[in-house]
Amino acid sequence: MLNLNERMVTLGTQRSVIRELFEYGKMKAAEIGAENVFDFSIGNPSVPSPASVNQTAVKIISEMDPVLLHGYTSAQGDAGVRTMLADSVNQRFHTHYTADNFYMSTGAAAALCCCFHGLCNPGDEVIIFAPYFPEYTVFVEGAGAKPVIVAADTEAFQIDFTALKEALSPHTKAVIVNSPNNPSGAVYAEETIQKLAALLKEKSNEYGHTIFLVSDEPYREIVFSGTKVPFLPDYYDNTIISYSWSKSLSLPGERMGYVLVPSS
Repeated sequence: MLNLNERMVTLGTQRSVIRELFEYGKMKAAEIGAENVFDFSIGNPSVPSPASVNQTAVKIISEMDPVLLHGYTSAQGDAGVRTMLADSVNQRFHTHYTADNFYMSTGAAAALCCCFHGLCNPGDEVIIFAPYFPEYTVFVEGAGAKPVIVAADTEAFQIDFTALKEALSPHTKAVIVNSPNNPSGAVYAEETIQKLAALLKEKSNEYGHTIFLVSDEPYREIVFSGTKVPFLPDYYDNTIISYSWSKSLSLPGERMGYVLVPSS
């Protein structure tokens, strides 16, 4: 008789709605042709990667020492890559990060899993704003914490602060922010972020421990009409950023991302 982990069996046999739609789209594409299927399930970019991405990849493969190209890096990630990341972020957001603030990951999903495993202990709670990417609950539960869902403000898809205040408790370890949001597309306004930061500072002092803000940012660059996406560390010191190039460079299958951790 098999004695398997029931939670993992459930995860392996019951797809989320998004995954079900994705698989259905693949099935219909095989039946009637991919050109006849418009798939709005998972965030699979429909535009090609910039030409410079492919050109750089070819150049690296052709010219780099194969041992270095395919070899292990330091656990934190290649120091040169992390230095370039720090320089890029500092230039764009007028910050002062160093390579040691960055940890490379296999995409944003792995980055989030690392965040929650690093932050959470049994009994901790992580607040998630609806609507949300459904795998957030998997990541949080996998770290031994409890996801607490805050219902959506369906007028503007900003944060319902009345509901948030009711959800916060001494067990709250972190709050996830996803802006621009998957699936609504909404961007949290600066006023929303300012109000959130003030509330988390107040509650951190009240509870006697830090409440971390985890910002999931794979869609940061996909905004239109001059929309501003607030850089959360400007408003709240205890912000951890999870980033992926899957959307900005149309590279979801390459699984490249990082965690940006503030200095202590």
